[in-house]
Amino acid sequence: MTVPDLPQPQVPLPLRRVLPAARWEAVTHGQSGAQVWSSRRFVLKVAARQGLARPLHAELLRLRWLTGRLPVPEVVGYEVTPDAEYLAVTRLPGVPLHHPDALVHPLRVTELLARALRELHALPARDCPFNASLSVTLRQATERLEAGQIDESDFDDERQGWTAALVMNELLRTRPLSEDLVVAHGDPCLPNLLLDGEYLSGFIDVGRLGLADRHADLALAHRSLTHTIGPEMAERFLDVYGRSLVDAGKLEYYALLDELF
Repeated sequence: MTVPDLPQPQVPLPLRRVLPAARWEAVTHGQSGAQVWSSRRFVLKVAARQGLARPLHAELLRLRWLTGRLPVPEVVGYEVTPDAEYLAVTRLPGVPLHHPDALVHPLRVTELLARALRELHALPARDCPFNASLSVTLRQATERLEAGQIDESDFDDERQGWTAALVMNELLRTRPLSEDLVVAHGDPCLPNLLLDGEYLSGFIDVGRLGLADRHADLALAHRSLTHTIGPEMAERFLDVYGRSLVDAGKLEYYALLDELF
């Protein structure tokens, strides 16, 4: 959903030169940590700078790599100031899969999500320059834990009362012996795929994309469907994706890993 009549974003001059004057509306769904604004034709993301981290630059690189491979927004411009970074992209048609208009047809949403991830995971892994395997993500999780960046109140219901340290210890204790690496979205929840009529119009919020076990995506998509539509459609999603590829233990592991992000 969008909320009108909020203060307009302060757009750096170089971006103002490539973005037409527009009425921006704040987009309130999503948990990327960035402020997101949309106009009729464009989307603008603004993220506060935290040390050397530049999450929107990471998304910029992934959008450019995905162009021509899968439907994603086109990059319009990127700017960095001492306090923030700004990423402007084109606005894809349609509504996110969690939108009431999309959920009128829950089976369609479920099956489109499964097929979209199959298509993404079928991209040649050898061509992907981004690493999101456990060697990387567990290190990032450790850094977030040590920096006190984990919101323990936001853990899933079954882990309410856990500490972030307990989650990390469990992740290390139960780390899978192998990874079935594919090109993974990193956060394929319903808000991050768009539906235009009967078809999927594209992927958004791809800043966590990289080579990872396919269950890194399957776990989050399964959880999103369970919470938004119900467990029956979540199981249908796994059927359409391909039960022979699904490991129940890994689904649990990667849902646990996401608690630290």
